[in-house]
Amino acid sequence: MKTRNINLLKFIILVLAVSCIDSTVRSQPLNMTRDEIIQYTPLWKGERFPDGRPKVSDDIIRRMKYVPLSVAWQTIHRQRVDIQLPKDMSAGAHVTVDYGPKYCYYGEFKKMYEDVTICGRAVTMQTLPGRPDVNAAIQQQGQKEGLRRVGGTYAIDILEKGDVYVVNFCEGMMDNSHVGDNLGNSIWQRSGNGAIIRGTVRDREGCMEIDDKGFNLFVRDFRPESGGIGPYMVVGRNLPIQIGYVTVMPGDVVLAKQEGVLFIPPHMAEQIVVEAEKSGLLDRWAHLQLAEGRITASQADGAYTEEMHQMFDQWLRDNIDNMEKFYDNPAMTPSKEFIREFIKERESGIRFRP
Repeated sequence: MKTRNINLLKFIILVLAVSCIDSTVRSQPLNMTRDEIIQYTPLWKGERFPDGRPKVSDDIIRRMKYVPLSVAWQTIHRQRVDIQLPKDMSAGAHVTVDYGPKYCYYGEFKKMYEDVTICGRAVTMQTLPGRPDVNAAIQQQGQKEGLRRVGGTYAIDILEKGDVYVVNFCEGMMDNSHVGDNLGNSIWQRSGNGAIIRGTVRDREGCMEIDDKGFNLFVRDFRPESGGIGPYMVVGRNLPIQIGYVTVMPGDVVLAKQEGVLFIPPHMAEQIVVEAEKSGLLDRWAHLQLAEGRITASQADGAYTEEMHQMFDQWLRDNIDNMEKFYDNPAMTPSKEFIREFIKERESGIRFRP
């Protein structure tokens, strides 16, 4: 029943994608054009790549890498989105929905490394079990676009620095290993990042030679063979894909850590980083106070008194120039400018508490 439901969802997604595609020539039947990516990521108001993908800033991506998954989860959990529907739908013109982390998190992965975080902007690719007549049409269209063959490198070839390669490889059910050390090297050289693969990967030892501080793979499984149960075909890149029970859009911010992966809608990224850095400062101060016996556990967990607020504000002022000493990794330390703005915000009466 579970497999049938997954296949039904996949079919619905593909039908919807086909229904929105016009006669514009493209190298794959289900690719989204720039205009379509913009249309289906309407909450992002910032810069975009030439292909239409939301371009969350390098600064936010750098800082996001140090955000705990549980903290990012909390921010997403609080989101509510006002959706405008066609007037003839029975639900009415507007609906407010709970965005909820259940739509963004998936945890059932094996990892090459437990302690290497992947963080970047998603480039997506979808494959399906091979069907000769459909695949022949795909290859013919690809040749018209100047491609020798439409295959496993189709989305890898367009990766840019900071991208994360995210692929649904036949929903991970074919045991047809998609990436080995050759494609792994290609992914790393083009993106400087890792990959999220709903499928299997081979040459694990070779992939581990690529870069043990920046390259990682989150996969369904590792296997030794290059072949598998049957052939596959690539049906598109930079389109909505399914990873487990999550829909991933091109340009989503991928945050992959030990617990699993969050696929973060771009318009939420900055808020997540800002709240995480504020929360981190509060937690470090509270942990110090607990260690010195100045506050109780319940107070540290959020029951701040006015005196505690004043103590925390003074701690921020006293340590603005050497805050890195309170962080195991200095790269996690919020900037001085950020801390100054946080102090001003608190002095104005706005006291953030996660």
